[in-house]
Amino acid sequence: MLKRIFLFAVMMHTVNVISYGIVSNDTIKFIDGQDLTIIGKFHSEKNYARFPAKYENTLRPEVWDLGQHSAGISIRFRTNSPFIDVKWTVKRNAMMDHMPSTGIKGVDLYALINGKWKYINTGRVQGQRNEFMLFRDAGNSSREYLLNLPLYDGADTVLIGVSSESEITIPRENLLTAKKPVVYYGTSIAQGGCASRPGLLFTNIISRNIDRPIINLGFSGNGTMDLSVGDAMCETDAALYVIDCLPNMKTELVYDRAIELVQKLHRERPEVPVLFVEAFPYTNGFTLIPASVNSKKNSEFKRAYDTLKKAGIKNLYYRKGDDLIGYDYEGAVDGVHPNDIGMLRIAEALTPVIKKLVK
Repeated sequence: MLKRIFLFAVMMHTVNVISYGIVSNDTIKFIDGQDLTIIGKFHSEKNYARFPAKYENTLRPEVWDLGQHSAGISIRFRTNSPFIDVKWTVKRNAMMDHMPSTGIKGVDLYALINGKWKYINTGRVQGQRNEFMLFRDAGNSSREYLLNLPLYDGADTVLIGVSSESEITIPRENLLTAKKPVVYYGTSIAQGGCASRPGLLFTNIISRNIDRPIINLGFSGNGTMDLSVGDAMCETDAALYVIDCLPNMKTELVYDRAIELVQKLHRERPEVPVLFVEAFPYTNGFTLIPASVNSKKNSEFKRAYDTLKKAGIKNLYYRKGDDLIGYDYEGAVDGVHPNDIGMLRIAEALTPVIKKLVK
């Protein structure tokens, strides 16, 4: 019996080496991700942060710090390399007890196959400095790729390794790059807690569904309808603003802050529609946070919406949250933060609404 176990272990090790082994250094060249096409940012600084430096002194410190996380930021490129290796470093080597490290500080790769984005592989995490061979032996056909960056840590450097005899360029297809972005302002859920890998963050799924970049302004514990974040939203020539902040809000602040934020957006970008998204009921069977808490927040949100509509604010829309992660209690890691099932369900629920509003 022990001999069989040993042989099985050797076979498994061999498979892993064949599938993911590192190509020798003399046949690989690395390109800085900053020399390719970056999507999911509203600024042009040479980094993977969600805010440019000028916001450091205007945002709350917590929001600025979370804005250094690279949630929703991706790299688009084209190559005919038979393999892709990726080296990346993260700023803080963050860890959490309810979210996989591949979601916190990993990367994942998609390829454009027959006009659709197909998941290829996930870069496994070793720590603050990482390297992973995403695939090998794929021939020399030119393909378009999408590399999604970490959700709960900040990508510091990203190097994409290809065959030294291959080309790697900015994308030729304009998918995910040609249209105005959606700006999504939310909480830890919108930032990506607790997707198992970056491509399964619901805003990244929606982005692929609607072929449009999404500027992710989800901030863990700090999505509180700040007017300072509104300044950043207004800086973006957006197709749609989404406000999904209720899980982080105090009930008594929801009404006033929603009105103030929408008035600001409407005053500076009156042509851009705004979508309110309610909080969904938490899925704990024996609820730690009473459902009535979110219910009261939703009621205040709807009251603000009704007030704004009566005041003549146009292009304002409302999406209830009851069904966002389903009714079977399977959509969350901890009753609050979606797992991959929950992320997919949110994306499926919001995609048709967003697609309609950005036409």
